[in-house]
Amino acid sequence: MHSSHICRWIVAGLCLALTPSLSSAADWPTYRGDNARSGSTDEQLDAPLVVRWQYHSPAAPELAWSSAEGRVIEGKLIGHRVNFDDALHPAIAGGKVYFGSSVDDQLHCLDLKTGRELWSFFTGGPIRLAPTIADGRVYFGSDDGHVYCLSAEDGKLIWQFHAAPAEDWLLARGEMISRWPVRSGVLVEGNVAWFGAGIFPHEDVYLYAVDARNGKILWKQDNLSAQDAGRNDISPQGYFLTSDDLLFVPSGRSLPAAFDRNTGKLVHRRTFSWRTTAGGVVGGTRALLADGQIYASGPHHLLAMEQKTGDVGFGWFAGREIVVQSDAAYVATGTVVAKLDRMAYAVNSRKRHELENDVYTLSRQLSGAGEKGAEIRKKLDAANAELQEIANVGVTWQQETVDDGALLSTGNLAFLGGRDRVRAYSADSGEVVWQTKVEGRTRGLAAADGHLFVSTDTGNIYCFAPQTAGAAPSPPVESLVENPYPEDELTAVYRQAAEQILENTGVKRGFCLVVDGEEGRLAYELARRTDLEIYVVETDAEKVARARQILTKTGLYGNRITVHQFDPNAIPYANYFANLIVSDRFVKEGSIGVDVAKISRHLKPLGGALCLAQP
Repeated sequence: MHSSHICRWIVAGLCLALTPSLSSAADWPTYRGDNARSGSTDEQLDAPLVVRWQYHSPAAPELAWSSAEGRVIEGKLIGHRVNFDDALHPAIAGGKVYFGSSVDDQLHCLDLKTGRELWSFFTGGPIRLAPTIADGRVYFGSDDGHVYCLSAEDGKLIWQFHAAPAEDWLLARGEMISRWPVRSGVLVEGNVAWFGAGIFPHEDVYLYAVDARNGKILWKQDNLSAQDAGRNDISPQGYFLTSDDLLFVPSGRSLPAAFDRNTGKLVHRRTFSWRTTAGGVVGGTRALLADGQIYASGPHHLLAMEQKTGDVGFGWFAGREIVVQSDAAYVATGTVVAKLDRMAYAVNSRKRHELENDVYTLSRQLSGAGEKGAEIRKKLDAANAELQEIANVGVTWQQETVDDGALLSTGNLAFLGGRDRVRAYSADSGEVVWQTKVEGRTRGLAAADGHLFVSTDTGNIYCFAPQTAGAAPSPPVESLVENPYPEDELTAVYRQAAEQILENTGVKRGFCLVVDGEEGRLAYELARRTDLEIYVVETDAEKVARARQILTKTGLYGNRITVHQFDPNAIPYANYFANLIVSDRFVKEGSIGVDVAKISRHLKPLGGALCLAQP
């Protein structure tokens, strides 16, 4: 299950010494640093910073969901509310950097000092969320419907949990995934791990609490849809959160739901009118906990909901991004970045919300008001004037910027990422004290052991360190391999076979199924010559492992070619998906180990081609 991943690296700059303990206060063991998803750390980073190393993904991450982002509906700008997987988000502990990839379906572990890969672990599908590091173990889920627990030291499998009720796979935005993918982070606290499986409420979704030490089920919630005649819209996606007695589950484009963390019983799942009570479009896969509230995100503001009841009224916070630090909050709105006195701002936001509702009501009354129009206009002008007057109550400082990709606060700085750049602002004054260029839009920021980590939507991860740190050794620069297979007696056979298959079938786009896939040679030759998305099925576990390791060297694994270990006579893929079906073993040996009638069910009925031949 392990490989030595090859990719391209850029290394420069300098580094600080590392803290070896997995429980170090300087660690960043989960998404946004903690189970409240605060996005902050007390550690201080000294600017200026320089790039220490950089990870390049073989391709940019492809999101699981499309969006109406950029549209304006009733004056409200719509943003992407289910974009938890548009970058590779790391967790950092014990001098190691861990991240999952939706590009190559692997969990990677890098040395923090050098960026050198220490180990990687393959799953059967995209890994879309950051892992969690706890007690020397790494926890994460995959679109293959499984949750994995690995040794943080060497990546060896400790336990694996099949969260899906069956092996049943379908195509979703061009990816073959389990019908019940794990698209929640795995939240670990004490000896308990919580996660969800499934995204389609009408086909059942599941919540689990398992023993973090061995994966044994503590409780299972499997009747969420059944409770509401199939109309319940809970779809566990994004990063779970916990308070002392509650588990909060972000859910698609709706508001987070609260469950009893000890029993799995639903406590509340609230909805509010976005035109009035909610104050705008809210709901999505991101939230944080502070002040006894759930701060539920939206495309332009955050709604504070009381944790135990889900009631609103504490505050309405302008911002597309928010992090909390002590009594302060930092927000990015798309026009400014600001530091807030959180309590003062919350109190003032209640008055603002009341005035904004008045403006909304008066504006509707103004149309067709006739002779009462002047009186309504006077009230409307007064409400707008008061809104202007109190606009900055609770704002400690603010700076104009269009950046709104990701926020991070440390003991002395606030970092904000945007398109092709990252800036650092003084926590005290708001002055820009450092900035740098990156490739792509910044979508993730983390800090650990004196280092800053920046994730972008191009699939890059940058590691920065203070310029004053000691020099670090450079890792070897490794390139992707054009042809990872040996030049032997089979080389010409596979090349001829691929060319003749394509010439005879004319299929060069769509999906290809390779049964009896051996070590992936036929899949590789087809990928080189076409735009096909190729799924390889092989029964031999050793051949599957070798195929994955070899194809990873080309940068094609996961984003063009995926290898699964299944019985070829009982492949769980969807019917009628394949434009082309071929057999590697048939090319190599002239025989096939699968019932052709059984694999034919995967073939497209119009235009699909099944081609079993030798050159």
